[in-house]
Amino acid sequence: MENLHRSLKDQMRKFKIPSDFISKYPDFIQSINDSYESLIDDNVRLENVLEISSKELFESNQSLKKENITKSREAIQAKEHLDRVMDNVNEVIFEVDGNGNFTYLNSAWASFGQEDPIYSLGKNYMNYTDTIDHFDKEVISHIKNKDVKDFKTVFSRPTSDKKLLWWELSASLQRDENDRITGAIGSLVDVTKTKETEKQLILANEAKTNFLSTMSHEIRTPLNAVIAISNILLMDEPKESQIKNLETLKFSSKHLLHLINDILDYNKLMTGNLKLSNEPFSLQKTARSILNSFYFTAEDKNIKLQIEIGHNVPTWVKGDSLRFSQVLTNLIGNAVKFTSEGSVKMSLLSIKNNHEKLKLRIKITDTGIGIPSHKLDTIFDDFTQAQGHTSKRFGGTGLGLAICKKLLNLQDSEIHVESKLGEGTTFWFDLDFDQVSYGYLNSIKPNEGKKLDLTGMKLLVVDDNAMNLLVINQFFDKWNIEYDEAVNGEEAVNKAANANYDVILMDLQMPIKDGYQATKDIRNMGGSTSQTPIIALSATVSNDIIQKVTEAGMNDYLSKPFDPIDLYNKIEKYANHNEHNNITKNVDLLEEVNS
Repeated sequence: MENLHRSLKDQMRKFKIPSDFISKYPDFIQSINDSYESLIDDNVRLENVLEISSKELFESNQSLKKENITKSREAIQAKEHLDRVMDNVNEVIFEVDGNGNFTYLNSAWASFGQEDPIYSLGKNYMNYTDTIDHFDKEVISHIKNKDVKDFKTVFSRPTSDKKLLWWELSASLQRDENDRITGAIGSLVDVTKTKETEKQLILANEAKTNFLSTMSHEIRTPLNAVIAISNILLMDEPKESQIKNLETLKFSSKHLLHLINDILDYNKLMTGNLKLSNEPFSLQKTARSILNSFYFTAEDKNIKLQIEIGHNVPTWVKGDSLRFSQVLTNLIGNAVKFTSEGSVKMSLLSIKNNHEKLKLRIKITDTGIGIPSHKLDTIFDDFTQAQGHTSKRFGGTGLGLAICKKLLNLQDSEIHVESKLGEGTTFWFDLDFDQVSYGYLNSIKPNEGKKLDLTGMKLLVVDDNAMNLLVINQFFDKWNIEYDEAVNGEEAVNKAANANYDVILMDLQMPIKDGYQATKDIRNMGGSTSQTPIIALSATVSNDIIQKVTEAGMNDYLSKPFDPIDLYNKIEKYANHNEHNNITKNVDLLEEVNS
């Protein structure tokens, strides 16, 4: 074989293989020779592949370098852009580690910390709470509480020039996979303007409330005389021809009082100052009395007043009788007002009745003018009436239904309405009451229909208004009550110190010494005089009147204008102060007033 591969020849010489070996084993030598040839070819191809791969790798590496440089540049630009955005945000953006040390602060920090953010990095956030109120400081320290996830609070902090700034702090804690706190991210927002606005709104509301209270006092004082005198005249056995005029006068004055109360209650509802009571009252008697109060108006219009009481509706319940009466008065008053013929019906139906709770459905149905269907969704809005001409034709403020809705919402109830134009309207709502215990029912049964005889009682009436004194004194003359008068608090204190009174009726707003201070002075006298029952009797109807009266040491409160029945009941309540009032007799005051 002539054409052996050079490497094979070298190997044969190296191992001294004889030349006849080739002739003896030609196929074997040829196979080895072919392997050498193939190996050379493979090496050549491998070198070519490596050369190409190296070139491609180099080019890819160069491309990747360019891409990384571009992305790094973009990342730097994005961070710079984000920093610029953060530094132009008015609120402070911060980040703290698990120990509460700052790891990030934007430039707005200077408005809070009064230093460049770079000097605050690494410092603990509690280092900047030294001028914050102690209570707020305690709250803020809980930002690292392990049970907290999202944190928010508002606090005040004075600046170096003693200006008080308000800040809202919000933070979210950061945790690792083992639920360990690793830090927090949050913000500080200057809410000083918002706080100042809130303060101005509070002052404005206080001014509005004071204005309403003052105007109410000024209106209620003469109105008290009008209502009281109409009651006195009705008690004096007037002629048949006079009764209708007196009833009209009484109804009109009470209607004016109702409008005033609507405005005051609306203000209380809007400011959240109206509180509900939960006292026993006669449900059926209250409902009947309210319906009967519209008797003369309904009679003039030839309207029938009807009442339906379910067989299992109890006589007594526990709840807020005043607000219950107010809702019924508004709804029945509207029904009578907008009904020219037919009837107005009140239904009290029990939905659920057990030993503890009563769910009552109250329905007021009339055959009046009805309400257009497109107005049914708006009649409960403030100052809204079903039709534009309604207020001119029928009168009213447009607050009655709005107040009903708010009062019922306050008691977790909703008012509903169904109406057909020209056919009539039905308002209905459900109310929950507590049941009255058998013990209480047994305690009131022996005295039903009976009143204490107030003859011989001696009272001190304290009031600076001559008309008020005249009105009260006429009632006292009819009830055979002895009385003294005082026109200011100072005179009241002197008379209380020198005489024994069963009850003191105390006006609140008086010259020289008001009713609050006079009461405190009487309570500090010692002896039996300091224990004399004192009933506040005032046209003042501020939101906190009951609290102020109680704090001054008074036993009870009755607002002017008052119903003589209410005044009688208030005096009767404290009549057992002396032994001579322990005897009872039948006195139907309601018949006496309306006779």
